[in-house]
Amino acid sequence: LFSLIVEAYFSIADIDKMKVYGDEVLQQSTLTELEKVRIHSCNISLVGGTMNKAREALDMSIDVLRKLGCKFPKNKLLQVRLAVSSVVGAKLPTEKDIADLPIMDDPTRKACMEIMVNAATFSHHCNNIPAFIMLTARMAQWTMKYGVDIYSAPAFALFGMIKKLSSYKKGAQYADRGFQLLGICTDGKRTESRVTYLSWFMVYPFSKPIHSTLKHLIC
Repeated sequence: LFSLIVEAYFSIADIDKMKVYGDEVLQQSTLTELEKVRIHSCNISLVGGTMNKAREALDMSIDVLRKLGCKFPKNKLLQVRLAVSSVVGAKLPTEKDIADLPIMDDPTRKACMEIMVNAATFSHHCNNIPAFIMLTARMAQWTMKYGVDIYSAPAFALFGMIKKLSSYKKGAQYADRGFQLLGICTDGKRTESRVTYLSWFMVYPFSKPIHSTLKHLIC
């Protein structure tokens, strides 16, 4: 109930009341981090969105992910190391590999996927490219390891943005897998516009005729 109240006050930007009810939840030692995640998400969105502090929101996101068991380094050099190894070690899954994936059902991992996709946006806004790469790569890796989540499709489109830097064709293939994932997830429509934008305006123009993006721009 308190989490719902915090979300309601966040929606009307009543920061003071949001903090009062949010702190009440966060201070409960009997609650798990998963039970507190809706409060964390509101706090992160407040800092990164309303306050426009992407760098702070990224740090908060990494802290919450650690608490949920999804660990990332905060040190820039370690982030670079993880980002490079993630890209170098990435293997493009086949269409059959994608089609055979189960649906991700672990609530903690699903919560992490949502935090990661938003954290990737914050990392892009504050120009932290290593963090952007490591977050995006982790989402793609988890999709192949644990199954399809609603944020799997945008994760592959985002990773296509990264892979296009070394191969336009490979980047487009990752975006293709993103569209395939949309059809697997029952809630895929929720992220279809994001996948379409990322793929057709950030990935495909490098490997397809530029006029092919027009119908997607008009739609």
